[in-house]
Amino acid sequence: MSRSWLVLALLLTLAGCKEDPRRIENENLGIAATFPGPPKLHRHTDPGPFGDVEWFDLAMSPAGRLDETFSVAVGNLPPGDKGGTTPREILTTYQNFLGYRFGALQRTELPAAKGPGFRYKVKSPNGGVVEGVVVVRRGRLHHAQAIVRKEGDPRTEAFLGDLEVRTR
Repeated sequence: MSRSWLVLALLLTLAGCKEDPRRIENENLGIAATFPGPPKLHRHTDPGPFGDVEWFDLAMSPAGRLDETFSVAVGNLPPGDKGGTTPREILTTYQNFLGYRFGALQRTELPAAKGPGFRYKVKSPNGGVVEGVVVVRRGRLHHAQAIVRKEGDPRTEAFLGDLEVRTR
């Protein structure tokens, strides 16, 4: 009897896993994006090529999927010139950092209205695809990233194509 309840609970959980796209506009972070489901806000500090950066990260993973994530992280660049002082230098430094993490990236410059920044794509070590957008604006680094199982996942384009980094 308890086994049938477990199976029923599992089926109900899986039936409730459909995605619920959410347009999130966060003025404090200066971003707007449509996530495949409701994201959660996380705050963390990580070392990187610019020194310690405090990140504010809106992220979501589809229910039951630990191998897929959609996130937008915004970090204030620390004072000083570590990693560069111009947007071009900062973007090159961050591209090199991403290349160190993932391997060689396919990089495409963003249009002037969306940048300064670039879009990238790389195969992940587990066979999935990592795509992202990196923008430098107002002393902040904005990094949107989608990790999915297959190339051409429509959620990736909906998420990254809709990303706005706003000026105040």
